[in-house]
Amino acid sequence: MAVLPELGLVRSGDLDEVLATVDSDHAPYAGGTELVPAMGLGLRRPEAIVDLKRVEALQGIVVDAEFGTATIGAAVTHRRLSDHPAVREHLPTLAAAASRVGNARVRSTGTVGGNLCFAEPRSDLGCVLLALGATAEVRSAEGTRTTSIDELIVGAFETSLTENEILASVTVPFEPPGMSYWKLQSYERPTLGVALVVTEDQWQVTVGAATERPTRAVLAAGDAAGLAAFVDRLEFSDDMTGPPDYKRSVLRAHLGRTLGAAP
Repeated sequence: MAVLPELGLVRSGDLDEVLATVDSDHAPYAGGTELVPAMGLGLRRPEAIVDLKRVEALQGIVVDAEFGTATIGAAVTHRRLSDHPAVREHLPTLAAAASRVGNARVRSTGTVGGNLCFAEPRSDLGCVLLALGATAEVRSAEGTRTTSIDELIVGAFETSLTENEILASVTVPFEPPGMSYWKLQSYERPTLGVALVVTEDQWQVTVGAATERPTRAVLAAGDAAGLAAFVDRLEFSDDMTGPPDYKRSVLRAHLGRTLGAAP
């Protein structure tokens, strides 16, 4: 195992103090399940890490029944998300996906914000949150902005965050009827993830894990030709989990079985 370099630690419970500290040399972390391996591989070399675990403003789960949304703090762990009664009631697909992320250690320490901000392609939450139409609140010392998940994750291991920004929270509309999430998984990370929202009039298909970033298509129900064109356009990764043709074939089989229309 690689030895991590000596580095400083900034620890504060005050969000403004944290925001004033974060920059290219001061990396925010909560669970560290993505940051620590990246540092071990030499992909990240910050001078210091900024501990977010004591910042209460990043820890909350607020459910607003009037507006039909749940706002999830970036430092909320996968386990806390999956076990939250209101999340399980109003966002059962998201809760189920969080309950199967990685392994028990990752679920207990890894966070929603860390998962999204590292933009690891083989991820569950990005796919599900994009399908749900979630938005992200991004904070810096200069102010706050809101962006979609599609705009936040711009490529493999690449987000639209600047060096002095952090993801503060994600706001998710309550799950619509007809939603599901299925994944093919051989290792701790998924090989292919598919989130579907199926109604009488519409098919919403979101594909993740096998592509550099989650990708969504909204089609008229029964549009087999449009579905086939969407699947054909996807650029699948070629890695240890399988070649692109294999992943495309698995996706076609799943969609044909689920939607009754083979793409």
